[in-house]
Amino acid sequence: MQFAEQVKIFLAQQQITFDEKNPFSTKSKFPFLFIAEHNLLIHCICVDAILLNNIQLNYFSHLSDEANHQKIKLIHLWEDVWQQQTALIQLRLLALFGKSTRIYARQTQVIRLNKKVTDDFLNANHLQKTTNAYYKYGLFLKDELVAICTFSKSRVMLDGPVLYRSFEMVRFANKIGTTVIGGLSKLLEHFIKQHHPTHLMTYADRDWGFGEGYKKLGFTFIENSTPQLFLIHPKEMIRHYPHRLPSKFLTIDEMRNDGYIKIYNAGNAKFILDNRIK
Repeated sequence: MQFAEQVKIFLAQQQITFDEKNPFSTKSKFPFLFIAEHNLLIHCICVDAILLNNIQLNYFSHLSDEANHQKIKLIHLWEDVWQQQTALIQLRLLALFGKSTRIYARQTQVIRLNKKVTDDFLNANHLQKTTNAYYKYGLFLKDELVAICTFSKSRVMLDGPVLYRSFEMVRFANKIGTTVIGGLSKLLEHFIKQHHPTHLMTYADRDWGFGEGYKKLGFTFIENSTPQLFLIHPKEMIRHYPHRLPSKFLTIDEMRNDGYIKIYNAGNAKFILDNRIK
């Protein structure tokens, strides 16, 4: 069964009404599913060598720009991500449709976490899994961990006339199937009270929107990053980074000769919360 058909069946099972139309001037080789009730557009991108081989580096990024201009929330839903993390993707979509267990942050307690608890939670509940972070905080509803936010140590920044220290907000995730209303705000406020950062940065995955939630928390959009290059084999459906190739390959060209496809995502949007004295 084709990838887009799987997504359509899932939406139909959830009684989500959608139209198959492209609202953009830019054409796409891949189908769009528009959910008007939520002003949400799902771009179903199948991992197909013939369709992807001539896609330009900024193609998906430009589509995201056009969606942002039209104030449409656009999700680039990749076949490999769907196949590898079907349940997590489906629950994340349902949360966007308002179909999740809702908890208010005021009902929860902030607790600092150790590495194992953090890794286990993020590996189960975040599409990009866990990564290194120094400060790790969670929201607990009684004894249940329902949300996590992690932060880096401060780093000395050299991009201005005066040196300053900046932290990065690295990961945020709700427990799958759950939405903690005000959860990110509560965790961020706790971190700020504990560590008094004057400069904080974070990144939003543009395959999943534009980071509008960060703006509501006082962050300012700075720039969009260059789209990330991945290599993927249609039979394997596992993403590989150029700086971390499988051991049997020395170069990207070797991988492409073995049937791997070069793909570029929509990149990330950078946001900062800058409270330095001007």
